[in-house]
Amino acid sequence: MTLPGVTPYTSFDFVLVGNPVAHSLSPVMHNACYRELAKENPAFSRWNYYAVHCEGKDSASFEMSLVRTGKYWGMNVTMPYKRLALAQADFADAQADAAGGANVLVRHNDFKIYAYNTDGAGAAGAIERVTGKSIAGAQTIVCGTGPTAAAIAVAFAQAGAEQVALVSREKARSRSCITRAQTSLDEDEGNCLRAMDYANVDSIIPSADILVDATPRGMQPDDEAIIDTGLLHQGQVVLDTVYGHGVTALIAGAQERGAFAMDGLEMLVEQAALSVEIWAAAMMIDVHVDRSVMRSAAKGAQPRT
Repeated sequence: MTLPGVTPYTSFDFVLVGNPVAHSLSPVMHNACYRELAKENPAFSRWNYYAVHCEGKDSASFEMSLVRTGKYWGMNVTMPYKRLALAQADFADAQADAAGGANVLVRHNDFKIYAYNTDGAGAAGAIERVTGKSIAGAQTIVCGTGPTAAAIAVAFAQAGAEQVALVSREKARSRSCITRAQTSLDEDEGNCLRAMDYANVDSIIPSADILVDATPRGMQPDDEAIIDTGLLHQGQVVLDTVYGHGVTALIAGAQERGAFAMDGLEMLVEQAALSVEIWAAAMMIDVHVDRSVMRSAAKGAQPRT
């Protein structure tokens, strides 16, 4: 593959940065995807993906700077560096700006960094693809106010949800997050966002169609569910964005109550596919990623329990 005005490269490196990343299934998913794509386009045989643990912001910032220099042609960013990724970028799409953080970085030929957030599209796409439930017209709850939660709330609003309750320990944080998000939304979309705190969320859980926990809760074995799972019931969809840490308390509680429970794997698959499509587009390659290839690779790499 030779890009206009660019010296031919022997390999194209893509990377995940975060803390922690040792549990990540992204490398096995991406590399399986590249091998499959290479069957139709040999250029993908030179794509490589791996994870880099960044202990602090300084090391994460350094790794992000390598996107600009061309060592990395693209980057995924996970906790806790999504806000830092947005700050490092020269340009950001509306979803990243509304969420206040980015999980995808890419360099264009102008040596500038472009930031995207695919968290929202990843969650919405996964829910609709797996469950068949439409987000349009749905009553939804999103727990958290970090970039992941904000991006999901924005995506739900854009998909036509009737209500998106954004829940935080302090309602002021939810309000602040919503105010930022509304600057990138149409008026009708922004009006469906509602700020709540955990002290009052119980009243709307029974009437929710979709509930998403976009906090780190569940990454530790003794973590309790973010909400009272006794309020859940059959017919609801519950998505816990955590994956690779076994059955979380939220997932277990949702299953016990008959709700359709999903961990973060399908969301990860959708995000990963979107990342590849963004990076390929920057290289002027038109490609659609087969999600099933990434899903199979991820499930094959998960430990058996």
